Amino acid sequence: MHRLLLALALVGSIARAQSLPDGPGKDAFASVCTQCHGLDIITPLKRTAAEWKATVAEMKAKGASATDQDLDAIADYLAKNFAPSAESPKAAAAAAPAASTTTTLPDGPGKQFILTQCTACHLPDQFTKYHHTPVEWQAIITRMGTRVASATKQDLDQVLQYFVTNYPKIEAPDDPNKVNMNKASAQEIATRLDLTEAEAEAIVHYRETHGDFKEWKDMLIIYGVNGKKIRDRQEKMGF
Repeated sequence: MHRLLLALALVGSIARAQSLPDGPGKDAFASVCTQCHGLDIITPLKRTAAEWKATVAEMKAKGASATDQDLDAIADYLAKNFAPSAESPKAAAAAAPAASTTTTLPDGPGKQFILTQCTACHLPDQFTKYHHTPVEWQAIITRMGTRVASATKQDLDQVLQYFVTNYPKIEAPDDPNKVNMNKASAQEIATRLDLTEAEAEAIVHYRETHGDFKEWKDMLIIYGVNGKKIRDRQEKMGF
């Protein structure tokens, strides 16, 4: 029976891999990432190269079983085949007229740093879609700041103040029939959504580390959380 189960798992892995685009990193992705996530959950996600690299790094920190070489290959594979568009954000930003990038964001200290450094991985208009509390912006800026070697404390302080001023979080009334995934405790999430305690704690930890969720799909990449459960319970979630 044990051998039969292993054989079925191998067949399933091969079938999943066959549905993926060919290229370096394909086999590593199919064998490593599908240990915890289904392909139907991962492949619809579209992220920049930097975002995929950060995602893979987090999976490594959570205990993903793979070599550093395999993880690098996976990050490169995802960035190539599951990017927001066929054109990289950096190339798109460089190709766009200068006037369009400078008018996308409000004027103020910190704007120039954002346009020269942050747009290496993000399009300018992406920033207008996010609204966070000062604490959440601080966590994001601190994390992103480690990726820009030339960034000074003054640069990061200006960027933080820029986002806090121009893109504050707008609170909306909670729906009593839904679980607010950005406020609920792990115990409430586990009880009301019928998740395990470990899954609920992983969701809260990810939220505290990366900031509030925008939609249910943001939780599909959390290591240790059953993506099918999240998808099935999306109508019960509020943000």
